[in-house]
Amino acid sequence: MGFARADAPQLQALRCLWAALLLAALSACASWPAPSEPAASQPDEPVASCRAWFTRLDRVVIQHRVNDAEDHRVAGFPQLRSSRFLASFRERAAQGGVAFDDWLGLLQARGTEGHGIEIANLPGAGIEALAAVAEGWNNSPPKDPRAAVAEQTRHCAQVLTDADRSATVRRTLLLERAQVPDAYSTLARALGVYAITRLPFSAGVQRWQQDTLDAFAREAQVAPGGPSTTRFVPRASEVGDLGDAFARAPRNALGIPQLDERLQQQLLDRHAPVFELPTGAGFDRIGAMTLAPGGTPRVDTSQPLVYRRMAFTRQAGQTLVQLVYLAWFSERPRAGSFDLLAGQLDGLVWRVTLDVHGQPLLYDTIHACGCYHLFFPTRSLRARPAPEPGIEWVFIPGEAPEPGAGERMVLRLVSGSHYLTALNTARDPVGEPYEHRAESVLRSLPWPGAESGARRSLYGPDSLIAGTQRGERYLFWPMGVRDAGAQRQWGHHATAFVGRRHFDDPDLIDRRFERVEPAGAGGGSH
Repeated sequence: MGFARADAPQLQALRCLWAALLLAALSACASWPAPSEPAASQPDEPVASCRAWFTRLDRVVIQHRVNDAEDHRVAGFPQLRSSRFLASFRERAAQGGVAFDDWLGLLQARGTEGHGIEIANLPGAGIEALAAVAEGWNNSPPKDPRAAVAEQTRHCAQVLTDADRSATVRRTLLLERAQVPDAYSTLARALGVYAITRLPFSAGVQRWQQDTLDAFAREAQVAPGGPSTTRFVPRASEVGDLGDAFARAPRNALGIPQLDERLQQQLLDRHAPVFELPTGAGFDRIGAMTLAPGGTPRVDTSQPLVYRRMAFTRQAGQTLVQLVYLAWFSERPRAGSFDLLAGQLDGLVWRVTLDVHGQPLLYDTIHACGCYHLFFPTRSLRARPAPEPGIEWVFIPGEAPEPGAGERMVLRLVSGSHYLTALNTARDPVGEPYEHRAESVLRSLPWPGAESGARRSLYGPDSLIAGTQRGERYLFWPMGVRDAGAQRQWGHHATAFVGRRHFDDPDLIDRRFERVEPAGAGGGSH
């Protein structure tokens, strides 16, 4: 499309008109009071500088491949990161007020933690390049370059968050973007003709479920704690009645319990499980995760250890506390010449979901690949029917036993595969004691093969542990699970091949279970 050509008189008239308008505009500008320079530019300068800082920081982090994948980066908000749990509060946060402020603060906390991990893992060259800029902006910079980078990052995170909070457009944009995509590849499912290939996979899942039910039935006939078994038990700790402390714990405007560090550790101590395995093979011993000089992960089985974290989920309008335990084995050894499931490292995740009174409501478990998701509900829950046939919905090998006073849950595992085949309870169990550490330490481990003081995450920027790939990935890719069988980081566990399900779905319990009132209850909800 173009303009029609005008003749000379018309052009001359247009020129005169534009000249008159320009003179009028200039006269008007000359009569306006000129704003002071600070009032015009000062409010935006810190925000622009801090955006530039995060751009530089993220560029260096990516260059050195130390990006931490646990939480999801929010596009356009470099200081914030989200999770599936936090994303589930977007509707509540949209109401504004304290709810939005608390939600925004949690997003910032996730971002600050993620950036802190990345800064800890950066090599010296990356830190020095960033520290030179940080010290230039900081009036009293710390002497340690890494501390200077961390301080500048925290400062800029607060500057950007304050600006985002005060701008309606930014708040609206954040509510739209603070979502977490699922862990499935729609493209892979399309290329793999998922609608058809899911049928044989579904049949395979049903066979595995039947085998698991048979194994639980057999193990139910075997006396626990036999002479050829080893029990790894949590180191003894004195934990009194936690009911009152749990009930008194405040909740923020989103309804999330605010548990102090002492209560968190007491809860994790109280519900720590016992691991029971056949005695003898090194690959059946749990241990501390270390990095070899070349960066390869190794499990030090001379130090029995379990990693643990606290998480949250939502059920019936309430936020519930979850206690998560992760035990690492050195490998899943080959069971034959054509074993697609064997490989380096094997992790078992055990989770206890507490009700609003601090009592166990549901137990469930996966391996660190996201595979073999088993549910063990207490008598307070009943499974809902699957919304469609053939999908992996809720697989329950049996109802959870109820530990009494002084009793712990005992997980009996198969040698090699580390499949869970029995749940029992034991009072004051005896065995080889294990220590515990926060699971977050796996995101920044000492790396003896690099420069002095170097650190590195167990997980790669893609959330996977390098070298733990399994042969099954060549067969399972049509189900859309990336690198099926590889061990992976929290927040990236797809736990169903047929259907869509994540271990950290905030509505995992709400969608799949309904509450059952105990006999004689008055009908109120917990």
